[in-house]
Amino acid sequence: MPEQYYTIGEVLALLLEEFPDITISKIRFLESQGLITPERTTAGYRKFTKPEVERLRFILREQKDNFLPLRVIRDRLEGETSDGLLRPDDITDPSMPRGIRAPSVGHPTNRATAERASVVPAPNSAKKKRPERLSKLDILESTGVDSSMLTALERMKFVRPQLMGTEPFYDETDRDIVHLAGRLAALGVEPRLLMAWRLAAEREADVFEPIVKAAQNSGGGDRRDDAMKLLDDLVGLGEELRTALLRNATKGLRSGS
Repeated sequence: MPEQYYTIGEVLALLLEEFPDITISKIRFLESQGLITPERTTAGYRKFTKPEVERLRFILREQKDNFLPLRVIRDRLEGETSDGLLRPDDITDPSMPRGIRAPSVGHPTNRATAERASVVPAPNSAKKKRPERLSKLDILESTGVDSSMLTALERMKFVRPQLMGTEPFYDETDRDIVHLAGRLAALGVEPRLLMAWRLAAEREADVFEPIVKAAQNSGGGDRRDDAMKLLDDLVGLGEELRTALLRNATKGLRSGS
């Protein structure tokens, strides 16, 4: 039977009931930290296997129920057991919920760990990932929104496509924004009401900017990589704080008072 794959939007839909706070940005953040490693289509789209979805579910449960930091969750996912040995991939790690298998030695997280331990990379040897370049048709087909809504989001500066000649091109962040705006619109939140989110995000970026620039200007050969890791951490923590504050602000709605 061929492997079943899920898009990032389908993964979000699968997890929303158990984790109402999950967002595409958080999934991408966990990927940037090396905790999940979805495959890519030839066009650059993420595709998740069922084991990868269950792996993500495990990470979110550990964060939600046990308040474990990502470092500890990563150690569990890399297959450490009570006897200190990596079990075969057909044996379930007893530290994981039933049905989640420990990753095999060939799993990307274990390969990455082994490579870090045995290889000292040459300076600037890492290849930078090329950003996705998506056409307007790609955006419309992958998000399900109509052309008028995309135009409205562009007019309000939610997405800012790059022009190549007269043809606009978008990146994956643009696609995520359009996808989320479309879902909110389906629930009754019109695009014009989303301006508060954009302005709040810009103010948050203003808070992060001097911190990240200070890290970039500090000593050390890896200062840019360290600064980008710091930015990822700031974005992830900011997202979690924002979600907690919103949950707190909507307590009255939940209680009906």
